[in-house]
Amino acid sequence: MTYSFDGFNYLIRLSKGEHLAEALTQFAEATHTHGVWFSGFGGALEVTLGFYSLDTKQYKWQTFTGLREITALQGNLALDEKGAVMQHVHGSFADASFQTVGGHVKDLIAGATVELFVHRIYGPIQRKTDKDTGLQLLDLSKTL
Repeated sequence: MTYSFDGFNYLIRLSKGEHLAEALTQFAEATHTHGVWFSGFGGALEVTLGFYSLDTKQYKWQTFTGLREITALQGNLALDEKGAVMQHVHGSFADASFQTVGGHVKDLIAGATVELFVHRIYGPIQRKTDKDTGLQLLDLSKTL
């Protein structure tokens, strides 16, 4: 993973074979950013997607292998309730037959590349567990 910074925004590039989840964790640690919003595209050799059930309060996970175009990728980094950086990523991915799958991205392995535009927020974004959904949602009662 390589990245550059223009004073407000970052660009991140993953090379073939790199894992998105690991790269985002390394990026957050290296830059000490605790609040970002990002979008991106590129290719994925493998992607693990989830669908969250409000009834069971659990994700159903499925891994898709084979080269896919990343048609949309967006997410954020925020601090969880313990102060650790938490990733929240969604995406859609098209195969060579132009069939698309999408959902909550647990991780992906970069194809030729993954390119991300990262908007830094100057202040931490925090999450708090919501009892109704079981999810750690953005806690907007905290000021940035």
